[in-house]
Amino acid sequence: MARPMMGTNAILYRVGVLVVAAIVYFYIPGIREFFENGVTYLKRRNLDGLRQFILDYGVWAPICSIMLMTLQSLVPFVPGLVITIANAWIFGWVFGAIYSWVGALLGASLDFAIARWYGRPVIEKFITGKYLKMIDLYLRKHGIWAVFITRLTPIIPFKVVSYGVGLTTLSFCRFVIATAIGQAPAIILYSVIGQNLTRNISITILITSLLVVISAILFHYRKEIERIIFQKEE
Repeated sequence: MARPMMGTNAILYRVGVLVVAAIVYFYIPGIREFFENGVTYLKRRNLDGLRQFILDYGVWAPICSIMLMTLQSLVPFVPGLVITIANAWIFGWVFGAIYSWVGALLGASLDFAIARWYGRPVIEKFITGKYLKMIDLYLRKHGIWAVFITRLTPIIPFKVVSYGVGLTTLSFCRFVIATAIGQAPAIILYSVIGQNLTRNISITILITSLLVVISAILFHYRKEIERIIFQKEE
């Protein structure tokens, strides 16, 4: 379904948001430094450095953690798993999982909003057309379950799916519900054993395999589950 043409006010509003974001990034002290340092630690998968980076913010460490998880959603192929593990080390698995879950949900929502607001030409600056075409086919075939399953397992970069879904007609509400539910098991499991993941590769493989199996089972019963989750909305 083609999108209607945007009015002048809508265009000005969206351009205004970009201008405000640029001003915040370049002119508010500490924001650009936070962004650049955070991305550096994430790209290098530097767990010790990331842990210390978060701890340096003292009482603001939870906010820093959530912002980092949100930030990583904007950087293609940077795994949020790194932050999930760091959060488990710093805050314990309960609060670490909560902060990771909130940040991941905010990040996914941000990706969705960028795609929905600014369209494919902007998204192709983040994701190559090749991957977008793959996601288009995947979404057409599986719909809402493409969101749920890819969030449950860490194999497919979910940020790519978030951008792709934002270019479809899927409602934001459904996207958020599928994301919120789908990301919870993986975040909890990886938080519980987070301190062991870097020391025992077999545990990582075991948990990842378990999540893949769970995904396959849920996908098999997808129709029944979809009716239960979305019956009120329909």
